Amino acid sequence: MEVLYIKKKKRRRVKKSVLLVVALVLLATLILTLVLTYFGGSVGTARYGAVEASQRVKAVVVRSETVVSGGEFEVAERFLSEGQQVSAGERVMDVYKLGYSREITMSLWRTRQDIYKAQLEVLGEARDVELRNYDNEVEALRHGLSGAVLSGNTQRVLKMKDELTSLLADRSEYLRSTVQETETLRALYKLQQERETAVSDARLSLIAEKSGIVSYFFDDYSIALSADKLSTVTAELLDRIVKNTEKSLKWPRTANTGAYRIVDGGEWYLLFNTPSSQGMRVVPGEAYPIKLTGYGEFQGVAHSSFVSGGSVVNILKVNSAVGALLNARVVSAEIDYSFEGIRVEKRAVQFENGEPFVELMMDGKRTGVYVNVFAEDGGSAIVSAKNTSSAHLEEGVKYWIPKKRVFKK
Repeated sequence: MEVLYIKKKKRRRVKKSVLLVVALVLLATLILTLVLTYFGGSVGTARYGAVEASQRVKAVVVRSETVVSGGEFEVAERFLSEGQQVSAGERVMDVYKLGYSREITMSLWRTRQDIYKAQLEVLGEARDVELRNYDNEVEALRHGLSGAVLSGNTQRVLKMKDELTSLLADRSEYLRSTVQETETLRALYKLQQERETAVSDARLSLIAEKSGIVSYFFDDYSIALSADKLSTVTAELLDRIVKNTEKSLKWPRTANTGAYRIVDGGEWYLLFNTPSSQGMRVVPGEAYPIKLTGYGEFQGVAHSSFVSGGSVVNILKVNSAVGALLNARVVSAEIDYSFEGIRVEKRAVQFENGEPFVELMMDGKRTGVYVNVFAEDGGSAIVSAKNTSSAHLEEGVKYWIPKKRVFKK
């Protein structure tokens, strides 16, 4: 039997050194690609153009206002209604210290009535013209006070009660000067003095130091947020307010920090955050149309914008009647960023520590220039140089456009 032997071909093994070379070549190619992608780019020419853009944000309302403190109190009498205009020197409210009881005031009224009865007993039937005039005025005021109580006009009630108290005191002093003092009257006069002192010690009358609109509503930020404290605002604070605060301020049952606010009715501010990676932000001095959901349309002028953490704080000043925004804190706003000017490709706007800049081609070199970004859309941005003395960003100027990067910074 013939045996057939088949000769097998030996496999050639690829040397590891060859694989290593191939891998290094591929790696070098990848690195070169990434380097070219990272450092590559093109040159663009600045042109005059327009960009229309808008942005919806949650914004914080800050008013030009003063918080007036009444110390710690539980009982308050308000002589002006919410939202009423007040003049400097006008009495706004009386507050009474913690622990004060209205029974003290009622006891004082009863003592005054007892004094009047005791004085009439001494006086007898004699009534001169002056006393009769006092009696008629007291009766008229009491009748008017009853009407005010029935109508629910609290401020009118307080004012008429003040007038009645003053009139009763005048009548009592008149009778005291004309009626012979008895042991009963002497004791009542002493008791009246003690109770008047108790009321006076517990009461603090708050007088307006300037004109404005009165509001008795507060929130946790009423003292920290006002027009004169804008420099202390941070992006973190605005985020916290937007996330944790109701849309309007509340009327506290008790107070230990503020009794009321006096608000400038014709000036307020709108504050909101934008990402620091977004070039578009408000530019100081520029005007921006604003739409506030539920409140209407306004015109704001940019007060300032600055980097804060990973965001930019934008501040718009509005010189319009505060109206329904008297007690608003968080609102939904649409800001219009439609501008004309020098237009560059959006990719040309780069960032350093949150500040936008554009690299201009000057003498064959790339020179970075910080810019204001007035508006931007998907492909273009309207910009101006912040420092025109170092470089002129105008129509026809060449600028650098970085290529899109594979990986973000």
